[in-house]
Amino acid sequence: MTRCLEENRVILNAVKQGMQKALPIGMGYFPLGLAFGVIAQNAGLSVGEVGFMSLLLFSGSGQFITVALLSMGTGFWTIVLTILLVNSRYMLFSATLSRYVKKLSYWVTALICQGLTDETFVVSTTHFQQNDVDPKFWLSLNLTSHAVWISSTMLGAAVGNFIPHMEKLGLNFALPAMFIALFFMTAANFKAVLSGVTAGIFSLMLLSWGFSDASVIMATVLAATAGVVMNKWIPGS
Repeated sequence: MTRCLEENRVILNAVKQGMQKALPIGMGYFPLGLAFGVIAQNAGLSVGEVGFMSLLLFSGSGQFITVALLSMGTGFWTIVLTILLVNSRYMLFSATLSRYVKKLSYWVTALICQGLTDETFVVSTTHFQQNDVDPKFWLSLNLTSHAVWISSTMLGAAVGNFIPHMEKLGLNFALPAMFIALFFMTAANFKAVLSGVTAGIFSLMLLSWGFSDASVIMATVLAATAGVVMNKWIPGS
């Protein structure tokens, strides 16, 4: 009996910790989800369609692009290929996550991968640097974040006609602000900060040269290469 209670307490603590770590992510997702819901509703999507897209796709950039392409009458396969290109950065994430999921079952790994986003990737990998890999924590983090995204997008679609212009409220800056906060949470030393700044500079350059879809993954590869060089030539931390 005592052992059972202790096991339940451990499980509840892991779930609680995952939900707590998801709160900052949810705070960034909520206004962005509202904005997406409003845009999707204006493009003709119903609340149910918005919720279904958020459930299956769960990609802010991918969903915004999907709605824009649907509004232009773009074909199905063109939309699919565009989303695959935009989300190609997750190939880099998966390479990092492989060492964390190799001891987990296939179905748990599949559930975790479904909830993988830029934000949950940063939070989970940072957490596992100091803690054992716990699928209960991971699933709690991902499911909480996903639930906030789904509910906020559906809410935006439901009340879209009553929300004023999102940009006037500054809510369109929610996602960049969250990325900035996550960056400084994980930048442990000067070389990490310098690598992040380098990635930002590369990304802006690539955007100005017209590489809008591939700028993120290209800037990541270039900054990672620069980081290797800096790690060799800049002593200390």
